[in-house]
Amino acid sequence: MDYKKLGFKAGLEIHQQLNTKKLFCNCPSQLRKEKPDFKVIRNLRARPGESGEIDKAAAHAQEKGLSYVYEGYDDTTCLVELDEQPPCVVDKQAFETALIVASALHCTFPDYIQVMRKTVVDGSNTSGFQRTMLIGTSGYIEVEGDKIRIESVCLEEDAARRTSETKKTVNYRLDRLGIPLIEIATAPDIKTSEQAKKVAKEIGMLLRATGKAMRGIGTIRQDVNVSISGHPRIELKGFQDLKNMPKTIDNEILRQKKELGKNPKPHVRNVKADCSSKYLRPMPGSARMYPETDHPFIELSKTLIFQARKNIPEKPEKKLKKYEKITTPGLASKILFSEYENLFNKLTAKYTKIKPLFIAETIYSITKEAVKKAGQKYGKFTESQIEAALDLLDSGKITKESILNVFVEIAKGKTAQKAAEKFKLISSSKLESEIKKVIAKNKNAPEGKLMGIVIGSLKSKAPVPEIIRIFNKLKK
Repeated sequence: MDYKKLGFKAGLEIHQQLNTKKLFCNCPSQLRKEKPDFKVIRNLRARPGESGEIDKAAAHAQEKGLSYVYEGYDDTTCLVELDEQPPCVVDKQAFETALIVASALHCTFPDYIQVMRKTVVDGSNTSGFQRTMLIGTSGYIEVEGDKIRIESVCLEEDAARRTSETKKTVNYRLDRLGIPLIEIATAPDIKTSEQAKKVAKEIGMLLRATGKAMRGIGTIRQDVNVSISGHPRIELKGFQDLKNMPKTIDNEILRQKKELGKNPKPHVRNVKADCSSKYLRPMPGSARMYPETDHPFIELSKTLIFQARKNIPEKPEKKLKKYEKITTPGLASKILFSEYENLFNKLTAKYTKIKPLFIAETIYSITKEAVKKAGQKYGKFTESQIEAALDLLDSGKITKESILNVFVEIAKGKTAQKAAEKFKLISSSKLESEIKKVIAKNKNAPEGKLMGIVIGSLKSKAPVPEIIRIFNKLKK
């Protein structure tokens, strides 16, 4: 596909959830599966923005005549999320993380930051608007020699998540509403559909490098603005898998080519799993943004900016090389892109007697194998459970070879300490006695094979080097 001849233009909007408290209250950023404690029903009513005009997308949503049902919890949902109380002070960790990201993207900072209201037309905010603030502008990121301009870095609150809908109602869960989001918008500098994927990946790696980015499906969302000569801008919304981004963009180009000459209108399209898209709503306009009257200006001091620049994280490619040196290329990639990266760094610093490779294998392979071996539905091990098992290994209470079985017992409901009792090490004298028994049972086996039998029989009861030492002593 000749992108240059087509007059192809594309820019990204990336939204990353942060693992802090919610942006304007002290509620935890935690998604819940339990049955909600209460429900509130509301309707959307479009109102003029600061310009005095009613946003087209808002008017379109009101015409649908839907009722919105909001589900909440007594212990993790507060009055701010219900729009019954003004917002609290902006979360410090989220704010500082946004400053760090903007610094890493070479942005220019304003003297003051003003919280704004952005009209939301799908009912996903109880207030009918989303709070957002401009953190930095006029930055850039270099990807494979090309400089992609960063138009803005914003910090905003996430919307409620849709749980179900009928022809007349839409149900939203308030657990996601208010989770901090960093929004990064690039200029339309992307030259090809494949480059769009690479830019999204590079920005995603930067966000994860801060250590404050949430991990997992749905925690980072990418939208792509696409146009060709003679066609208005179309927003492709809701990419979850970067692998599908190039094909989806190419499909949109083909769709736009067919529409040329038919007076197409700018609009938003929802990305589908088969790399196609469907019409979602009209493109929102500038009339949907107006100042937040419940929150004062935030002065951006030189000290805050200096601290942010000082705390710019190590570049992802540099971290990847570091991980490759102490593990393997495959594991290094898993560490960099997983939710356990901070845990891996913590454990390798803590356990100097355990090789980083084994720590990585424990986190990314042994725990998964243990879940399968347990033969039951078990989610995933917590960081404290993984650390507790490695504590036992580091203190010499279990062997490397028994750690899989320890995790199996944990998956069945035991604590690490209780599980280890079944696999605790035996004394040297007891080990020597056990080795003699194995030798006696396999006296006709060649010496090399015999050593393998001895190690296989006793490796969960004693360290392998100790087994080999006693075996060689007895065979002299």
